[in-house]
This record gives sequence, C-alpha cells and structure tokens, in this order.
Amino acid sequence: MGFVSMVYSGLRQSFGTISLLFSGYTISFPGRVFGEQRGGAAEILSRTGVNHGNEPHLRILGQCYPGVVQYKGKQEPALTWDHYKVAQDLPDSGSRCFAHKAERVMMELWDFFRCEPGMEEVAASVVNKVCQKLVPDMWYEARIQAVITYHAQVHKTTVNKAQARTMQLTRAQYLLVPPSWLATHHPTWEFMARRWCDPEWWEQTHKAARERRLKMAGPAHHQGSQSLNQYAKKWSAAHGGQPCGQFMAFALAHKGKAESEVSFNPEDPPSAYSNATVHSRISQYTAAARQVHGEDWDPSTHDLDGELVMRVGGGKKHGRYWIGDSTLDTASTPTLSQIRARSTDSAPPIRPRPTATQIQIDQVQASMEAKMEEKLREERQRYEALMRSQMQAMFTYIQSIGAPPPSPDLFPGLAGGVPPPGGVTPPSGASPAATPNQSEASNFPISPTSPWTAWPPQ
Repeated sequence: MGFVSMVYSGLRQSFGTISLLFSGYTISFPGRVFGEQRGGAAEILSRTGVNHGNEPHLRILGQCYPGVVQYKGKQEPALTWDHYKVAQDLPDSGSRCFAHKAERVMMELWDFFRCEPGMEEVAASVVNKVCQKLVPDMWYEARIQAVITYHAQVHKTTVNKAQARTMQLTRAQYLLVPPSWLATHHPTWEFMARRWCDPEWWEQTHKAARERRLKMAGPAHHQGSQSLNQYAKKWSAAHGGQPCGQFMAFALAHKGKAESEVSFNPEDPPSAYSNATVHSRISQYTAAARQVHGEDWDPSTHDLDGELVMRVGGGKKHGRYWIGDSTLDTASTPTLSQIRARSTDSAPPIRPRPTATQIQIDQVQASMEAKMEEKLREERQRYEALMRSQMQAMFTYIQSIGAPPPSPDLFPGLAGGVPPPGGVTPPSGASPAATPNQSEASNFPISPTSPWTAWPPQ
C-alpha cells in the first residue's frame, strides 16, 4: 500500500480530537515510514472517508517522546506538551532541523496530511491545542495497556479496557511491560510505575477529579464522539426525516441522545437541559437573533450566525466559540475586533461571557430568592390566620359579656362598619384616640338591641 487516498480538508477542535474529512485525492509518501512497515509502506489511514481520530497524532508523539528533560531548572520526565517544547531535537532522516520536539511533532503531521489552502495558521493552532491534551492521555492509555499486556503475556488471559481501568499492578509487574515508545526511556517508565503504585498520588488525583466534576453543572452533552452536524443527521433520521438545524441540534444534544424522544422548544426551562448553563446560552442567542431578524424568527429552522455567537459569547475563549464550536467556520466568522469596528447602535451588544461558576452562583441566588419569597408568603398567611383567630375570639368574648362592639375605625377589616346605637351620631372627631370611650354606647342607661353584626367571612 504505497499510496493513501485522502486529503486533509477540514479541522474540528473538540476536546482533544481532530476530525479528518477526506475527499478522494491521492497523496504519496515517498520514503516515510510510520509505525510498523508492512509490505514496504506505512499501514495508516488507508480507508477513504473514515475518521481515524487521534491515532496518527499519538503515534508521532510516541515516536518523538523526549524522555527526561530540563524543565524550569530541574530534570523531570516529559509528562506534558510543554516538556516537548523545551526538549532539543536532532535532524530527522531527511536532514530537517527543528527547534524542539514539539515543532517536529507538528511538522511531521503534515507529512501525512495536506491542509486546505489558507487554513495553515488555524490548523497549527488546533494541533497545538490538541497535543496539550493528548500527551497526558498517552500516560492514561499507557497504564491501561500495561495491565492488558501483562495479563495477556503472564496469565494468558484476556482483559478488556473497561476491566483494566479498575485493575492495578505492582511496580515490578509494570516494569515488565513498558510500551514500545518507552523502550529506550526506562527511567521515565520506572518513575510512572512508582507513581501508579503510590496511594497518596491516587488520592490526590481522585480528589482533583472530584473537584473538577463538582464544578460542572451537568454532563457536557449527549453527542458522544459525533460532531454536531452528525448528531443533527442522526436525530433527523431517527425522527422521520424532520429537519434539524445547527442551533436546534445544539439544544437537543444537551437534552438527550439522537435516538431518544427529545424535541426543541425555545420556552423550555433550565431543568429541561442536562446542563443548566446551556439554557442561558440558548436564551441569550435567541433574544439577540430576534433583535436582528425580527420577533417572528424561529431559531430551530436556521443555522448558527457566527457574528451573533461572537456577540453573545464575548468572542472566543480558549479558542472555542460559546455555541456550536465545531460547526462555525473560523475563516468566515469575524473576529471580535472586526465586530467592534463595524458595530452600530442598533446592533446587539457584545456581552462578556459568564463563567460556569458565575452562572451557577446566579442560579443559586435566584433559587434562594424564590425560596425566601415563598417562606415570607407562608409566614404572612400564618400571621393573618392567627390575627383573624385572635380577633374572632376577642369579639366572641366581648359579645358574651354584653359589651357594645368597638368602633369601625378600630377594625377597618369589618365590611360596611357598624352604625352607632339608637341612631345617635357621635360627635365630630370622636375616635378611639380622642376619647377614652371607644363609642358613646356605654353612656346610655339602657342598652339597646345588640348591634353586633356577623363576622365577615374569610
């Protein structure tokens, strides 16, 4: 297999992955051997139209692994992408010289892929960000593979990845099964074997993971390894061919899997989404879009507007758009400085992007205010019920001893008031504050017929 049919025609940044989109062109790799050579050619990426994920990047990272490096004034194993950036490199088989191992990794990647013209800077930025995650992932996978290899070679048993994740080896057992890319870096493998057998290190690792998880309001999404466009196609196929735009797909991907019975409604509350922070994004984007396109604009039937996403999300943060990062074309989406330069008074404002922590604080604050309002309402109802009960008891007692009713001014809650006994009009200005008697009825020698009226119904 001396040729590989593909062209590197697109990039998608998605938490450490790059999607490779192929369109059928043929690229020859003369004199380059990648991994194990079989039949005189490299056995990689041979199936046109298949997303091969991170396989080529991990292999290049392993081949270029620098071992122990001088970093921040001390010698330590290369465990991060920054270690690759300080590791000196030797000329390769083609006499090419690179500033450091990181540059070699990035340049060797283009020996196997061809970038779309005009996308070189974007591609380099994405590859750099992807490698920041892939290097730690190498060590995670190396431990799991060591467990699988040890059981296969020593115990002659098969262990899958799910089982290997929960299994541990001793330091001596780890040292028996180093990965091929660490064959010449024994001190590094020994360092990792000691670390993996240290209970204190595991406790610190688990604690850090728990803290990161607690900061998340919910699952990131339900797409799995699919892109947003792939999720939209899958949802449409599972729901009778209903159309599914990018914005609608973004909302649905945070409700459930494509095959599940999920539907989009702009009026859905935050509880409808697996991650409450998504609701604020959807609401703000919808409001901004209707400000631009009119109140009748339906977000479910339109693709995402890159400029609006930049406005409501405060630009790109850490290289990512606030909504639908994988679907927006970086080349056609204006930068924040370009948007500011051409903004008018009628355009939606550029809002600072709230952090997940700030959104959670706002939600907790709103929840506390709602609970406090409900508590005050209940207390007010209890107080009013208690006052009515006490007033009823007082009126019943006064009536039982034959005393006249109090002035209407004293209890304004009595509907219609109570007329004075005998039709005698009290002197002007008479009130409980002006005379010791609450009414003049007590001055009559003969008590008239009881003027008590029925207690007003509750």
